[in-house]
Amino acid sequence: MNITTLIPAYKPAYLKDLLTGLKVQTRPSQRIVISDDSPGGAFRTALMSDAMAPLRQGLPIEVVQGPQRGGYANIEHLVRLWNGSSELVHVMLDDDIVYPSFYERHAIAHSGGAISCSVSDRWTTDEHGQPIGRLPVPAVVQQSGERMLALSADVIFKSTATLCTNWFGEFSNAVFTPRSAEVLLKPEFAGVRYAGLWDLGAFMAASLQAPVGYLQDVLGGFRTSAQGNSAQTYGPYIKAAVLAYAALCLGGRRLGRYDDTQARSGITSVLSVAQQYYAQQADIQPFLPLLAGMAGGDAAAEHDFVSLWHAYLRSHDFCT
Repeated sequence: MNITTLIPAYKPAYLKDLLTGLKVQTRPSQRIVISDDSPGGAFRTALMSDAMAPLRQGLPIEVVQGPQRGGYANIEHLVRLWNGSSELVHVMLDDDIVYPSFYERHAIAHSGGAISCSVSDRWTTDEHGQPIGRLPVPAVVQQSGERMLALSADVIFKSTATLCTNWFGEFSNAVFTPRSAEVLLKPEFAGVRYAGLWDLGAFMAASLQAPVGYLQDVLGGFRTSAQGNSAQTYGPYIKAAVLAYAALCLGGRRLGRYDDTQARSGITSVLSVAQQYYAQQADIQPFLPLLAGMAGGDAAAEHDFVSLWHAYLRSHDFCT
């Protein structure tokens, strides 16, 4: 099965690790498209430097100009350029890590044709790529002896958004089919956008097409650093991620995947986190009474939340 790697590039700091991971694959991807969204083309400059020449050699790299409208806009840009032109596609973030058998194991997972996308286990690493931990997984997964589990939409919905947890990880440890990759271009459920949790929302959306294959092999790493978005508790990305759990609960209920009790329970948890961390944050304060109203079943609060939420996403270039 041929695989295309799409890299929405911004940070050249981890370029050596990125290229090394792609170069040592036991079953390489056939095409690597890099969309350079960095200021002044810094990523392209670093990529084409003499220092990177040995790592570039033999890799089927194409570089295009990014749209410079935010990180997810760059992913959408790449998905549209790719346009379903290979059997499988992998969105690889520029600071994450893939291990040598990543594509081989994901291709095997897809060879049966019964899954929408595949997601592999991964380490959380420090800035240098050293493993420091793993995401906790549900007991039904942890206790299984199977190397790959085909997880239904019911399992995925009930083990994630209403519990305010994403145990799957990120785009970097997932491989999509052309059909399932279409969800990347419309990150919403029933008119409710889930930007901020684009990856989890995509896995949930893909599961509505066919089961998601979860590979229990640890095939990569999610790099953490003080400069990363995930470390900025009061930055717009983390704030959006918190609120996006409420959006996923609401959208899931509109789809009939959650009942009122489940959705309200998840929204109540989001309210608790928002009150704990963001009660004094001017941009989050207007959401607090709306979350409280939604937790109580107020339809007017739900309507106002969606309007305010979508306006918040537009103000940070998280959606058009």
